[in-house]
Amino acid sequence: MTPQQPTEDVQALLSLEQSIVRAIHARDTRALEGLMAKDLVFRMGDTQTDRATFLDNVASIPGTILSVETESVSAHVFGDTGVLMGTQRARVRLPDGTEVTDVGHFTDVCQRRDGHWWVVLAHNVAAPEDSAPAPR
Repeated sequence: MTPQQPTEDVQALLSLEQSIVRAIHARDTRALEGLMAKDLVFRMGDTQTDRATFLDNVASIPGTILSVETESVSAHVFGDTGVLMGTQRARVRLPDGTEVTDVGHFTDVCQRRDGHWWVVLAHNVAAPEDSAPAPR
């Protein structure tokens, strides 16, 4: 069996996810506005917020964002609905100089509206602490 080439929609979704990662790393909330639907729902743990709160939270991450990376990202298309899943790893240097790594498993649900893919629901679950890399 020959592996199938990713479809144009799968490639667009994977590109969308990389744009999100770059925007978070740069705290570029304007770029994120162009990726997240106005009616975005963001859920992490038992907290659910809207797009404005999500953008405010990205802008107010304390310290310096050293890196944001994703791994094991997959994209699935169901008509005008797309689902992205993977793991996000972010390293931050806090104001006191401490470096922390945050690891979370995410699912982003996207919807094609007027020919453009938008994230309409983002769900992040903190990874168990033993999945973070050992300190260097």
